[in-house]
This record gives sequence, structure tokens and C-alpha cells, in this order.
Amino acid sequence: MQGLAASERQILHGEEMVAAIYSDQIVQDYESNPLIEALPPIFTEDDVMEHLSVIPSYDEKERSLNANYRFHCVQRLFQYFQPFEKHLDLEQRISRAIRQGYLHRNPMKREEVMRVHESYKAIKEGKFLKTYQTEAKRTAAGFTIIGLSGIGKSTAIERVLSFYPQLIKHQEYKGKPFQFTQISWLKLDCPFDGSLKGLCMSFFSELDRLLGSNYLNKFGAQKNTLDLMMQRMNHLASRHGIGLLIIDEIQHFSLSKSGGSEKMLNFFVTLVNTIGIPVLMVGTNKAISILQSEFRQARRGSGQGDMVWSQMPKDESWDLFVEGMWEYQWTAHYTELTSEFNDLLYEESQGILDIAVKLFMLSQVRAIATGDERITKQIMKQVAKDSLRLVKPMLDALRSGIPSEIAKYEDIRPIDMDEEIEKYKASIDFQDKIRIQKKLQQQKRQKKEQSLLEEVTLQLLAMDFEPKQVESTVKTVFKKLGDDIEKSTVLKEAVKLLIDKDDKKAETKVKKKKINTNENYLGRLMQEARQKKKSVYEYFLDKGIIKPPLDEIWKEDENAALVSHAVS
Repeated sequence: MQGLAASERQILHGEEMVAAIYSDQIVQDYESNPLIEALPPIFTEDDVMEHLSVIPSYDEKERSLNANYRFHCVQRLFQYFQPFEKHLDLEQRISRAIRQGYLHRNPMKREEVMRVHESYKAIKEGKFLKTYQTEAKRTAAGFTIIGLSGIGKSTAIERVLSFYPQLIKHQEYKGKPFQFTQISWLKLDCPFDGSLKGLCMSFFSELDRLLGSNYLNKFGAQKNTLDLMMQRMNHLASRHGIGLLIIDEIQHFSLSKSGGSEKMLNFFVTLVNTIGIPVLMVGTNKAISILQSEFRQARRGSGQGDMVWSQMPKDESWDLFVEGMWEYQWTAHYTELTSEFNDLLYEESQGILDIAVKLFMLSQVRAIATGDERITKQIMKQVAKDSLRLVKPMLDALRSGIPSEIAKYEDIRPIDMDEEIEKYKASIDFQDKIRIQKKLQQQKRQKKEQSLLEEVTLQLLAMDFEPKQVESTVKTVFKKLGDDIEKSTVLKEAVKLLIDKDDKKAETKVKKKKINTNENYLGRLMQEARQKKKSVYEYFLDKGIIKPPLDEIWKEDENAALVSHAVS
């Protein structure tokens, strides 16, 4: 069956549904099973490394952007993902778990069809089935990931799950109609109340979100028992071909609300053995108290073992991670990576990748906000002191390496990046406001000065002084008296200087020069203005000889009176 073109793909309730494309299977066990054949191929390690790696976009020119823009660019480091050996192991485990879970849930097999029909009939009749007449061998194998918060568990799982389209639409298989919607994986977060019933309700709710169904209202009522909900989950898991169930944040489960460790053990074992879905449980060190020894032993008997993700050791993998991350700098000056920076970053983060990335980001933000525009060891130490104070006790425990000290802290609190960046952003925003205010004041002052200069110049021109003498005289007056002076003072001083420059014989008054209109353009225009009974200023303004003031246009009657008095 051929897949749909990208433009023909369906978008179902916000999730993309792809058409099933069946591929030949190299592993004989996986043949003739449409749910397995529709999955992506089994990847090689090189394929996994290539697909898992996330290299954010970066342009050197961005380092010259305004600080507020660069704060946004720094956030791009959240996308950075460098795969390691444990990520290859995780991908292989998930790949095996999904396929093994589908082995004996083949919708083309008579036994599976009969079992789904039996389950459906029991639900319609309101019956509770402890056992099924149609027995089916269960091959589902789940596992657990336990590790410190921020170590990269959830991010790695999401990266691996991105290999698998969540919704796959089947229409025809080997020439026969096959209408089936496959859900290759379903991820749930532990409910806020920490109860097993709440988890079941989350299961129905997530199906409703993906499919637009109404399962939560049908099967999620509080009056339903846990066993009854489990039976419904069993039916829906087969009905929609759920390949893998991921339960994240299992440390939130409450032993008291869940009925104790024994009941919780039975619940998860039933999920794997009765429903037949591989279950991947993810949690922090706090979940160790929930996963009792008997629970771990039970899972090891049928699962793929547990994965314990601790802090990253300072080895070649750490160096690879830091070298890749260090290239992303948005400070004006690039800082070379040295062994001292590498050691300092590890010392302050203790190999917790989330903290290392955020420490590197905040060091850049601080360098930009303070104007240093360069990452220094001093800045990094100060950021660690200011921004990691809430996690300092836990980091100190990790630094000590003493198990009893580490055991005191069940979890590592994450750093609130938005809150930390806002601190620096508020500082630089305030500095920007000051700069803007200063600039506005300067512009206002310049505008006032320009307006005053033009007003005085216009009045002096209207008095029939030579334009060149007027320009030089006004500049001399402003230079002598300063900028913040009254117009009358400027005008008075300028007239005095202009008269002194004129004929020495006329020291007390300004003599109107009688110049032939053919020899003096301005004089001719003044005469034309009088003939047309217009003010000289208005006429000059119309002719484009002078510019209007910047702040306001004088009133016509005020200008006319002023000019008329000056030239009379």
C-alpha cells in the first residue's frame, strides 16, 4: 500500500496521521503483521546518531543584534541535543519493546480478532472478565528508567519516539480491506493526585485527545472500579493497536492513595501481562521508594531490565557535549573553550546536563546584560552562586560522592529559566529606558535650539541684514551665550553685532539699505511682498526662501506685526 503525499496527510485533533506504508521484514517473527510492517525500519547505530542529534541554527551576524533579540537567540540552546551511548541503548530497547508487544497482537490473526470481540461483548453486557476464553500469549516487555531530574530522560525519550509516527491509518493490507487506526505509542504523565485510578482516567483522556473519542465519559467515571477500568484499557489497547505505553514522573505516585506497594505492583504487572502493552516507566530517584525490591524483581523476570541514569562522568562524552554546546555564543566577543572552562562547568553542574546548559545560557545573558559581552570564569561562578542556590545542597551532596548524603535529596529542583532571564532582562530594559529618555531629552533640546535659531534668523533676514552675516552672527551669539537662552536676548545681541558690522557711522540704529531691486534679490522680493500687501515672512515662506519653525507655525497676525515693525 502506498502512502499519501504530504499534502494529503490527515491532521486529526492536532496530531498528524500518516497512511500506512508496509515494508518487508528481515526478522522472520515480524512478517505478515501489518502493525509491525507499518513501523519505520530497524535503525542502525549510525542512523540513530544522525536522527537523534539536534544542531540548532546559528548565524555569526546574530551576535551584533540588540541585547533583547539576543536573549531570544540564547533560548535556542534548549534545542541542542547530543546523543550518547545510553541513548543508543534506549532507542534499541524501545524498538524491541514495541515490536515484541505486537508479536501476538496481530489483527490479521483469528485469535486476536476473537479476543477483541470477546472483550467488546463483555463491555456491552456490563460484565467483568477475569480470564478470556481465547487465550493469547503475551510477549510484552517493559522497562524502567530512573535518574536525576535534568539528566535528560524525558528529552531522550521524546527524541526516540519522534522516529515513530504516533497515528497510522490502515486502509488495505495485501489486497484486503483493513480499516484500522494504529497508535504506535501513548505517553502519560502521572496524575496530580498520585492515584492509579487517576492514571486510568489519563489513559482515556489521552485517547480522546488523539482520536476525538468519548472514552473518558464512558469508562472513566469514579464509580467504576480499578479492575473495570483495566478491562476497558485492555480492550482499547487492542482496538487501537497501542504499541508502547510510557508513564512519566512515576515518583508522584502515592503509595497510600494507590493502596500500597503490593497493589501498585499488581497494577503494573497486569498492565504488561494482561493488557499486553509494553510499559516504560520513567521517574527520578524519588521513585525508588515506590519501586520496591519485589517490584524490580518481577519486572526483571519479564522485562528488559532497568536503566539507571546518573550524573554524566567527566569523560570523552562530556567533552563532546561541551564542545558542541560552546559554539553557540551570542555575546559580542567570542570566548574560546579552555580546559579551565570545561572543568568549571562540570564542577558547577556536577554532570547534570540540564544545569550545564542553563548555566552556560545564563552566563551569556549576564555578560550581555552587564555590557561585558564576554564569557568569563568570574561571570560563570557568579551566575552559579546566584542562580543555583536552590539546588546547591543537592549539588554539594553529589560533589561529595557519599551515598548517604545523596540519599537525603530525592530530587533535584529544576532552574526556572524564565525567572532568571527576566532578572537580567529587567536590568537591561531599565538601562534601555534611561538611554531612550536621554535621547529624547537631547532631541527635544536640539529641536528647541533649531527652532530658536530659525526664528531669530528669520527675523534678522526680515530686517534686511545680509544672509551670510546673519548666519555667522547667530552662530557667534549661540556660541557666546549658550543654548538655554531667551529669544529676545539672542535677537538683541545679534542685532547689536550686525549693526556694529555695518557702517560705523550708524551705531544706534539699523539703516535700511537702498539697493536696486535688480541687484538685490531679497530686496526685490520684499518690495513685491509690500506691493501685494503680504508680510515679508509669509512671502519668503511661500517662495521657499525660509523654512517654518519645527515646533509651531507662527500666527499670521503676530508675524505680520513683528516684521512690519522691524522694517518700518
